Amino acid sequence: MANEQHTAGSLATALSAELDGPSEIICTGVSSLEDAKSGDITFMINAKFAREWETTKATIGIAPKEIQIPGHDATSRALLRVDNPNLAMAEVLAMFGTNTDRPEEGVHESVVIASSATIGKNVRIGPFVAIAENATIGDGVTMYSNTRVGKGCSIGSHSVLRSGVVIEYDCVIGEGCILNANVTIGTDGFGFCPTLDMSGLMKIIHIGNVILGDHIEIGSNSCVDRGKFAATMIGKGTKIDNLVQIGHNVKIGENCVIASGTGIGGSAQIGNWVQIGAHVGIAPHCRVGDSAKIGAKTGLMHDIPAGEEWLGLPGGKVKDVLRQWSSTRKLPGIISEIGKRNEQ
Repeated sequence: MANEQHTAGSLATALSAELDGPSEIICTGVSSLEDAKSGDITFMINAKFAREWETTKATIGIAPKEIQIPGHDATSRALLRVDNPNLAMAEVLAMFGTNTDRPEEGVHESVVIASSATIGKNVRIGPFVAIAENATIGDGVTMYSNTRVGKGCSIGSHSVLRSGVVIEYDCVIGEGCILNANVTIGTDGFGFCPTLDMSGLMKIIHIGNVILGDHIEIGSNSCVDRGKFAATMIGKGTKIDNLVQIGHNVKIGENCVIASGTGIGGSAQIGNWVQIGAHVGIAPHCRVGDSAKIGAKTGLMHDIPAGEEWLGLPGGKVKDVLRQWSSTRKLPGIISEIGKRNEQ
C-alpha cells in the first residue's frame, strides 16, 4: 500500500472517518504538526494540539470528533474526524510504511539448514542464517541476516526475526511475532549457588524453555531467559521495549506493555494488560495483578493487587508515594524554620 496514492477521501473511507473538507486533496506524506509541509497528514489527540492546526502547514489532519479545531478552512484543508486519533494514525502509518531491506522471498544461498529442519512456504530467509536440527519454521516467516534458530525450536507463521536474533534450543515462538535486532530468547537463567567448601559458585543448569504467544513484539537487545524446570512464558499480544531483561520462569500475561531498561526477576508473575514504565526493577517471585500500572524507575519488592498504580523506590501506591515526596521537599524549609526559632 506504500506505493498507492491516497487522498483525503480515500483515507476517510479507510479510517471510517467523518470528512470535513475537500475529498480530492492528495496526501503525500505523514508528519508531526510542527514539521509538516503542504500535502502531509498529521494528527491531534486533544484540544491542546488542535490549537496548532491553524499554523501547521499540514493539509490533512486527524482529530477527535468531539473537539473544536480553531482556524480550520474547509475549502482548502481537510479534517478526518475519528473516535480514536492514535489508532487512526497507526493505520495511516501502516499505509505509508516501507520495508526496503526485507529479504527476498526464498532462501539465500548462504543459509545453513539442518536436514531434519522443516521450512514452511513463502518464507524470506536472508544471508548467513543458521537453522538447527528438528527446528520448524512456519509459513511466511521472515528471517533477516545472521539470525540463528536452535535445535527443536518452533517459529510460528508470519513471524519476523530481524538481524542478529538468537533463539536457543527447544523454544517456541508464536505466530505473527516481531523480534527486533539482537533479541535473544532462551539464554541460560541466572542461577548459582556456593559450593560446599565455599571455593566458588556452582552454575545451576536450566533445563526449561521459553514460550512466546502470538503477536508479541520484543525490542532490540532484550533477553528472555529459559526456565529452570518449566517454561518462561509471555502471553499473546504483549509488547516489550528495547533492553529489557526477563528472568527465568517469569510468567507475563496478555497485552502487557513493558518499557525499556526494565528487569524482571525470576519466577515473577505479571497479569494481563499490565503497564510497566522504563527502568523498573521487579524482585523475584513478585506478583502483579491484572491492569496494574508501575511508574518509571520503580523498585518493586511487594505484590501489587489488580488495577493499582505503584511508583517509587521502594515501590508503593502512587498517592502515598507522592505524599511522601511532597513532604520531603518541604523538609529544608521546616528545618530552617526550626533553626530560626531555636535561635530566638
